[in-house]
Amino acid sequence: MKIYDVVSVCNALVDILIKVEEKDIKDLGLTKGVMHLVDSERQRQILKHFADHHHSVELGGSAMNAIRTLAELRKKALFAGMISDDYYGQMIEKRMNQLGIESKLGLSHEPTGTCLILITPDGERTMNTHLGASRLYSIDQVPLEAIKAAKLFHFSGYQWDTEAQKTAMKAALAKAKESGTIVSFDVADPFVVNRNREDFTAMIAEYADIVFCNKEEAKGLYGESPAFAASQIARAGAIAVVKLGAEGALIQRGSESIKVEPVSTEVVDTTAAGDMFAAGFLYGHLAHRDLQVCGRMAATLASDVISRVGATVSNRALGDLAAL
Repeated sequence: MKIYDVVSVCNALVDILIKVEEKDIKDLGLTKGVMHLVDSERQRQILKHFADHHHSVELGGSAMNAIRTLAELRKKALFAGMISDDYYGQMIEKRMNQLGIESKLGLSHEPTGTCLILITPDGERTMNTHLGASRLYSIDQVPLEAIKAAKLFHFSGYQWDTEAQKTAMKAALAKAKESGTIVSFDVADPFVVNRNREDFTAMIAEYADIVFCNKEEAKGLYGESPAFAASQIARAGAIAVVKLGAEGALIQRGSESIKVEPVSTEVVDTTAAGDMFAAGFLYGHLAHRDLQVCGRMAATLASDVISRVGATVSNRALGDLAAL
């Protein structure tokens, strides 16, 4: 019996967002527009650099961003991850409770993970992620019964990090496949693809029903154009959702292929654009809408989130999806 709309296992993080200048990125020796994995000391150094800047704080993590939005759209959701009993861990539990998201959060001696997001005037975000407790997620924490009872299981490539995390995700995927639960895979980041290309293509072929990737990730997976990547994912039996940034997206299922046009908007902060695209598409998919409508829902949420600071969408955008 499917009692959850969506269950997710992913890194439980807190996003810390700061508006910065181009000079700050250069002074800190960061590569603009990419995600940097950092240790706790480096995270402290970067935070110290911006001690006099305003900080915004919200739930973070790729899959969490999507799940939070689905919960706001009144989908029954459960999220599993690893935290510490510290300030940020307590914040995650409190915020999930406010949103009505059921949680299965393991406790670790490591600090709760944080993602420090630096937003330059052009809206680009440069991320510095300290995974902390997230990296200690193990098979013992996997909510197997919840996955069995879910319509959809959503996860991201960021979970493909430690051997313990990989083992946990393989158990989760096996349970989903055994239970007839739809598997939704967000590839997550080009650098993750570069480290796990063979694992990811094999996982797509064996388990995935829906695959989200952007142009760079698509090239990393299959070595050619977004259209070729979409055809390969579709040939493996999954719905391919290839995000093309300002050019919209390409969606393919079997021989059916459509182009989704972007929704025009002023870019303020690109944080979570891909995550919200996934949330919109999954919302439509759960409602059994066709690919064109799912794509419009996805583009609606993605355009809304980049028009504001942080990984949240407006009530107006949520209402637009309900209307669709």
